[in-house]
Amino acid sequence: MPAPDPDQPLPLLGGLSPAQFLREYWQQRPLLIRGAIPGFENPIEPDDLAGLATDPDAASRIISGHVDRQDWDVEYGPFDERRLAGLPERDWTLLVTDVERFWPGGADFLARFDFIPRWRRDDLMISYAPPGGSVGPHVDQYDVFLFQAAGYRRWQIQDPPGPVDCHDDLPLAILRDFQPSETWELGPGDLLYLPPNLPHYGVSLDDECMTWSVGFRAPTILDVLTGFLEERANVVGDQARFEDPGRHPALHAAEIPAGDRRELREALRALLAADDHDLDAYLGRFLTRPAGNVELAPADPRTAHSAGPSQRFTFHPGVRRAWFQGPEGPVLCIAGNDYPAQAVAPDVLEAFCCAESFTISEWEEAIPAIRQILEDGLEAGWLAFNEDTE
Repeated sequence: MPAPDPDQPLPLLGGLSPAQFLREYWQQRPLLIRGAIPGFENPIEPDDLAGLATDPDAASRIISGHVDRQDWDVEYGPFDERRLAGLPERDWTLLVTDVERFWPGGADFLARFDFIPRWRRDDLMISYAPPGGSVGPHVDQYDVFLFQAAGYRRWQIQDPPGPVDCHDDLPLAILRDFQPSETWELGPGDLLYLPPNLPHYGVSLDDECMTWSVGFRAPTILDVLTGFLEERANVVGDQARFEDPGRHPALHAAEIPAGDRRELREALRALLAADDHDLDAYLGRFLTRPAGNVELAPADPRTAHSAGPSQRFTFHPGVRRAWFQGPEGPVLCIAGNDYPAQAVAPDVLEAFCCAESFTISEWEEAIPAIRQILEDGLEAGWLAFNEDTE
């Protein structure tokens, strides 16, 4: 699916083009869009969300409390049905993250935001809250689109932000002092974009309030560096060691001699040395690594050789796929692996990155590395046999 035309107005952005939104609002200031998805019909009921919160594979939370009482608390799922049925009439919120992994329509909803590269996208989180339900005034360090799927929610922001000072005796990062500068009530179909580090506070106004949050987290540079160093350290291994045959006698026992420092400097430079191609390949692997809460079930990769051409294989819904244009052609990245794709057209790579499943016969000509992808995926568990095919 191609990304939206950057210069064509989008109803999702209130008639702004993606280029205009990114230039004037992204990571700068909030934007409220009334009727961002006209005629939207909520496909997920509160009972559906509650059912998902009982699934041990889904990440869910219940946040309860009120800003006047400052009695905030958080519980983590999976939840027993009796616990959910026993919740009070107000002042709590049920949240489920990564809903796109469990609901097929989630990927289609997230595709509405494809004017921002998918590697920046985190997940679709859906919440339900009765009157008074909230997660308290807080600050997020990532961009977020807050879509009102059902019911009504009041949102307040504090702009300009003050110092971030949170209660240190609560299980949540709740701001001590929140001074709202603007207030909006969002109804079904409305959308609110908030940039990072902007204090905000949302409260449910009725019994139907369901909010869909599309978050865009960015890795810290420290995370990127740490991942790079971990990769290089794994290549060297813990058996590699400084060696000094033919050493000269020490003149000063407490001195670190120049020759020793030189040898260690050169070893570090050799370890860290990387050209643009190496770094780009690393970034592709790093940015597609499965998240920590993605549980994979490895299979024997040798079974790939006995699979028929019509055997279908399914991607784990939590697997990230991306590609980039390298100096020698495109490189396809899947679940922390990189595969050369020099002769593959961008639209083919886009289609493969969106496919939920595939057969060898469908992609053997288009994706030269498809058999290596299959073996790696089965061995690591991010690919699985589709039992509905032969």
